[in-house]
Amino acid sequence: MSLRAAIRAYGSHPDPATAAACFVALVLGSNGPFYPLYVIAVAGWARGHAAFLTMGAMPLFLAVPALARWRPDAARTALWLVGTVNTVWCMKLLGPESGVGLFLLPCIALAALLQGRVLTLTAAGLPILPLLMPATAFGQPILALTAAEDARLAALNGFSAACLMGLIALRLAGVLRGPDA
Repeated sequence: MSLRAAIRAYGSHPDPATAAACFVALVLGSNGPFYPLYVIAVAGWARGHAAFLTMGAMPLFLAVPALARWRPDAARTALWLVGTVNTVWCMKLLGPESGVGLFLLPCIALAALLQGRVLTLTAAGLPILPLLMPATAFGQPILALTAAEDARLAALNGFSAACLMGLIALRLAGVLRGPDA
């Protein structure tokens, strides 16, 4: 079995919504090592190496398909919840000015689209809360960037969050359209 086939098998699930969650989780987990490299490219090694702290959620994203085997509902919840906690951590690490908070938008979409009916409003509302907090609530960033570096990173984060939203929309569009899509 090839590596690609093994990854595809690991991320598969009979429930289409859970399969979509597993796919998104694997994309996020596999991209974890690259984000610090972007920050280093913007801020340089001397300060940017602290961005490796953004990788803490990587194993949790990669574990979502394993969790889905036992508890599909918990796996779908874990995806947006881990994403929310990771984004808030990155807001503290890099500062809200870095634009990293834009990754809360895909968390909102995932919570709204993948949660069961009872918890949908609460689930979708949780990632909104950090967006409502003033930047000063996060204190000084652990990795202080210059205004120019913040601007470059904010542009990158905006583009990346938009791509993630597009990926989620494309993946879940197939789920909503059903097997005939």
